[in-house]
Amino acid sequence: MGCARKVAAVACTCSYGGVEQRLLFPATRDPYAVKAVDVAGRFRFKAIYLREPWRAAAINIYTYHQAEGRDVLLQEGKYLPPFAATTVGVRYGFTGRQLVYSPTERELEYWCELSP
Repeated sequence: MGCARKVAAVACTCSYGGVEQRLLFPATRDPYAVKAVDVAGRFRFKAIYLREPWRAAAINIYTYHQAEGRDVLLQEGKYLPPFAATTVGVRYGFTGRQLVYSPTERELEYWCELSP
């Protein structure tokens, strides 16, 4: 429980078309307020880090394909505590290297880690 309090945010590295983007998602108590971030006009990405109350703590990661004015969910990942015990400084963080493909055969690579 003490380790999770030291973690201020989830940092995700997204790569599309050879361009890497580092996205920071701070801890929140309002998951509906977290907005998905545009990745190269092809994908949208967000991570929701619920730190408190501890019994509800979780990190949820969503990847969407942008299609005809709407977002289509491609992948949803859910991670539960303990977060910090084994993930800080680990290559490809707590998610491992993820490859997500759109219906139009485009590839988004990402991985997320905890950020103090």
